[in-house]
Amino acid sequence: KDTHRPSAAHRRTYTSSAMADKGLLAFAVRMEGGELAGLVRSYMRDNPSRRAQFEALVHALHANSSPEALQVLLSIARRHKMSSVQRTAEALAQEVAEERGWSAEELADRTIPTAGFSDDGLLHVSYGPREFMGRLTPDFRIELADSAGKTLKSLPAARSGEDGDAVKAAKKQLTAARKEARAVLTLQSGRLYEAMCAGRTWPVPEWRRHLVAHPLVGRLVTRLVWLMTPAGGGEQVAFRPVEDGALLDADDGVVELSDEAVIRLAHGTLMGSREVAAWRSHLADYQVDPLFDQLTATAPQVETGASRVDDFSGRPTTALVLRRAATGRGYRHGQTVSGPWFVDYTKDFTSLGLTAVLGFSGADLPEGETRCTLGGLSFRRGHRETLPAEVPPVLLAECHADYRAVADAAADADPSRRGNENSRHSEHSGKAPA
Repeated sequence: KDTHRPSAAHRRTYTSSAMADKGLLAFAVRMEGGELAGLVRSYMRDNPSRRAQFEALVHALHANSSPEALQVLLSIARRHKMSSVQRTAEALAQEVAEERGWSAEELADRTIPTAGFSDDGLLHVSYGPREFMGRLTPDFRIELADSAGKTLKSLPAARSGEDGDAVKAAKKQLTAARKEARAVLTLQSGRLYEAMCAGRTWPVPEWRRHLVAHPLVGRLVTRLVWLMTPAGGGEQVAFRPVEDGALLDADDGVVELSDEAVIRLAHGTLMGSREVAAWRSHLADYQVDPLFDQLTATAPQVETGASRVDDFSGRPTTALVLRRAATGRGYRHGQTVSGPWFVDYTKDFTSLGLTAVLGFSGADLPEGETRCTLGGLSFRRGHRETLPAEVPPVLLAECHADYRAVADAAADADPSRRGNENSRHSEHSGKAPA
């Protein structure tokens, strides 16, 4: 073992600052957009606390303005642990959108990278004489095949007479496509979920052009249930796009869309119980793995004027259990209020300017086995409180589902509660608890 080789952490230690010379980034912003996007993602992942460098990099993404760079900029604007970096990215993304005459959401729709996939849904990779095709699997891996259709684990070595540079370029293309496809899956899944919560609508032509026809996002669209509202209002119709382009209702009837209609993502709170049950059966029959759950969450009963939902307030837990449950549902710890002390976890819904807040009795960072109690679910817009009754019903239902899941995790980790439940089980079953 080479004991003199510096560690990765040591290599990332800066002996001095080059921030005074950050104008040198101007020479880098014209690099290929996908390469810049990948470098920024890697740098932010490996150097999580370098605020000044992050500020410079979001400006580089803005200046590059390729679809790949803009998608990273938009992902930072949507969620970043440093609020100042997030605000800078938001402002820059809004500037790009206004320059092009679009909303921020339209910008995000119209700049989704394709990762090199063509309109036929395939990634075409060429060695010159030989060509290979990549197909996207349901979990967004790229499965390779040769021109005869034989599945390959990886691109083969070059044959005699084949251009070495072309082979290197093909392998670089495949590596970049794999990274970009995964990034698209992560970001667009989150965007579609937020669009459901926010009740965002699309005109039919834009929905078809920017989502359904996209070689990557079109795969996600088929794993979701949608609602169509006819022009001028009227009864909404639920449907799901399938791989052959047809639009089916829960009973396999074909749904026709007019260009004047509007589309939104379906949710259980927008449908009756029978319709929800029918869609559950449809998804099971077609073996569809939903991109996310649209049918389970229900809106809580909220008293008029109530400032928060308190269904599970007071439930005992530990700071570590709470952190795992909250971060698993997409929340992050809130601002500290006194040294390392903090009292909530938050989730931002950027398109609405709303933040969901899961309160608790408080803990120090980093979280440990400190005992604490769960608080209530509340909402705010900026620093101002928003009453739950004023929150869109779908968003309220989904955040209440988060609240319930966190409370259930607290209950599962509470030894006294488990003991009581085991005792009750023993009484009913006549068997001793395991």
